[in-house]
Amino acid sequence: MELSPLTWLSIGLILAALEMLAPGFVVFWFGIGSVLTALLVRLGILESAEAQWLFFFVSSVSLVGLWFGVLKKRFRPDESTGLRDPTITGLRGRCTRRITPAVPGEVELFESFHGLRIWRAESPETIENGDEVTVNDAKGIKLVVSKVR
Repeated sequence: MELSPLTWLSIGLILAALEMLAPGFVVFWFGIGSVLTALLVRLGILESAEAQWLFFFVSSVSLVGLWFGVLKKRFRPDESTGLRDPTITGLRGRCTRRITPAVPGEVELFESFHGLRIWRAESPETIENGDEVTVNDAKGIKLVVSKVR
């Protein structure tokens, strides 16, 4: 079944709009593939139904691969380094509730940060009450600490 350029364009716009309901930036590229197919059908390059569907699937899958393989890294650089708060890294405090890798505990900083001295904290190592800690990072409202050696 051959589709008209207007039908391919409509399918493309609907697929691109569906991206708002199913975010992940996959459906959007199928919409772009449909718009490209509409353009080639309009120019008379794709005439048979098989050629239209083949171009639609190949272009869509290629665009998805291009996005996840190359373009996403350029448009969305590593956000984890940008979120790290350099003002909290290196602060010191004391463990007030035991911390294990599986169970977060609590620390009291020697100086307040954002007006608070008591913070929930987690660590990849076990830290006992009274051990001195240093802040390595923050995950939301939890600090990531390590024992001072």
